Amino acid sequence: MTTHLLIARHPETEANVAVRFIGRGNAPYTAFGERQVDGIVAAIVRFDADAVWSSPLARAAVPAAEAARRLGVEHIVDDRLIELDFGDAEGMTWEEIEGAGLAFDYRSFTSPVAPNGESRADIEARATRIADEMLERGGRIAVVTHGGPMRAMIVHLLGLARTDVWAFHLKTGQLAYVDVADDGRGWLEEFCPALRLDDEGSERP
Repeated sequence: MTTHLLIARHPETEANVAVRFIGRGNAPYTAFGERQVDGIVAAIVRFDADAVWSSPLARAAVPAAEAARRLGVEHIVDDRLIELDFGDAEGMTWEEIEGAGLAFDYRSFTSPVAPNGESRADIEARATRIADEMLERGGRIAVVTHGGPMRAMIVHLLGLARTDVWAFHLKTGQLAYVDVADDGRGWLEEFCPALRLDDEGSERP
């Protein structure tokens, strides 16, 4: 039987707009992010998820909890869905990282992104473990997480190379609908934002 997954990146935060590296910390939603919350919740409800998983961080957990409440299903909070730990670079912009003279390598697989942070190998390991657990569970599963885990999960579920994590442009509020057959063959059904902007600048679901 095919497992159906809806994987969402959290709504826009003030840190995203300021281009700050927020991994384990929290940042408030922007006004657009607040509207993206509604878009993500609506998408999960339409998807009719059997369970909703999320990172414990508020920017991901808030829409997940509301969607689970509306559907009357379990909200599963799992630390493995948390964003990459940026270590000493937490909360900084590129300019601040350079000004502090921090070693920073976002694309390295084995080296920490910054001193006292995680490597991409770390985030890949935990994201793929939780993805495999979801496949064992089966059904219709919604996930609200962050850019790092989302990239790793998509690549793993589709059977792509780990370097293909950079082939996806993940905006805030991005939705990926992925189906995986019993034989492990996965495919991307749809890749779209929770909210789009029309030419007049208004949202449509």
